Amino acid sequence: MAKHLPGKVARVISDLLTVGELIRLIEHEMEKRIVARHALIKLDALLQLGSRLKNEIRSSLAAREKKNVDFLEKLLARLRLDLDKSHLIIGRDAFSAHALHLDLKLIVETWKFMGETTFGVLESDVKDIDEELRRLSTLYPNILWYPGAAVANIDPAWRVFWRANENLGNPSGFRVVNIYPGLATAGVVAPVPGGHPAQDVTIRAAGLATFLRQVRIMLQAVDRGSEVERLFAEMMVNDYFSLWELLFSSGILNEHGQSDLCVLDHWRQTGFAGAACLARLKQAVNPDLERWRLEVRNRVTAHVDADADIWVADLKNWPMTIDTLINECLRVIENVRGCARAEIRSDLFFVPPTYLGPEVIGLSGQEGRRWSEG
Repeated sequence: MAKHLPGKVARVISDLLTVGELIRLIEHEMEKRIVARHALIKLDALLQLGSRLKNEIRSSLAAREKKNVDFLEKLLARLRLDLDKSHLIIGRDAFSAHALHLDLKLIVETWKFMGETTFGVLESDVKDIDEELRRLSTLYPNILWYPGAAVANIDPAWRVFWRANENLGNPSGFRVVNIYPGLATAGVVAPVPGGHPAQDVTIRAAGLATFLRQVRIMLQAVDRGSEVERLFAEMMVNDYFSLWELLFSSGILNEHGQSDLCVLDHWRQTGFAGAACLARLKQAVNPDLERWRLEVRNRVTAHVDADADIWVADLKNWPMTIDTLINECLRVIENVRGCARAEIRSDLFFVPPTYLGPEVIGLSGQEGRRWSEG
């Protein structure tokens, strides 16, 4: 049975609006999209939870009053339609909750679609849903107690920390970054996957390692115990499990494209020198991995369990601390990076984002799109 649905819907909408404010605060083009990916999960959760809440409200009303829920139903349908038209449901599975194998052109187009215009439309839809739930709560206080959504505290001073060379660096500089959709991002020079299965899956894994690194850096600027810290931690949980699955789980069902072998199986099949090293990492699995997967990834961060208590989503109630999570992510990344060093075919991809010098020119015609253009 669903628990605390009004509160969960309010929290999801709050998270969506907070992610929107974070995107506006972040000056770095790639990091805007890294953070924006989390909104795709929250939008999916809102559609699931919002529909259940709508049905609960309607079933509690007298027959003559049920029509008063029709507008909420239309708003939810509009959000679903706008989301479907934007290809961002694909982005949820390819970039956020999982790292599924997709056609490169589809990945690039989906990545480009994550931009200011698209998110502006979706943000407007979400605000309208929040406003309508507030209206219904006022109209039927005995049936619906809806606390309303609110944006978490966003500190402009975080930009100063992020701009530091040892952190994210100069937001206007050009970087070499090994992420699969890199050619769709302005200011990023990235390898174009060439169709070799082992190297393509290696680029996908390197990209997840990069996402984890950049989120960890952004997280360091925010206050402990804050809602923004929780959001960054949720992103890290999702990317951690996406990376682990990509490394070691072959044949994951994929409704958007073909299933694929994991990195380990590709490396073994192709004769990569780091395969034995990677196999040892698989055996050195975190003993709490399944608990993290069941209690956090599956119920809180990649999905929102309608039947769980609302407080399980609070960071203080997770089965691990934020520091434990960060250390585990770093352990896996550093081990994979060590395995990749065994030969050039994998080593060249596992490097952190690297700034090019100021003398670099000639990138004005790149395919990458700025957030403001999407």
